Amino acid sequence: MATTRRKGIAVLAVALGLTLGTSGIADAVTVGVRGVFNGHYVWSPTTKTIARGTIVRWRAVNGSHTVRSWGTNWSFSRSLPSGTSVARTFNRRGTFRYFCTIHGNVSHGACTGMCGRIIVS
Repeated sequence: MATTRRKGIAVLAVALGLTLGTSGIADAVTVGVRGVFNGHYVWSPTTKTIARGTIVRWRAVNGSHTVRSWGTNWSFSRSLPSGTSVARTFNRRGTFRYFCTIHGNVSHGACTGMCGRIIVS
């Protein structure tokens, strides 16, 4: 009975494009808006190291925000009205930087304000 249940969960995870961790449950990380620091909204955590196949979920817990990639190694841009979230699975190694276009700014290769990065090992 337990074996059948695990097989069913694995099939569902594959159908949804999730990667199973050793616990049999899809790995997920939530990055949320921590609040204001030095007069600026910030992501929390601002840097997160994950394994390949991990789902990262960005959640707007106070105010509306955006998640937009910057750099040359990925493309991602989503709006986050207050109380909503968006997710992406990271399947390749690298450093993936992102920022909120409302509360952050990228100029001359540097990001100021509400910026973050995902490091996939």
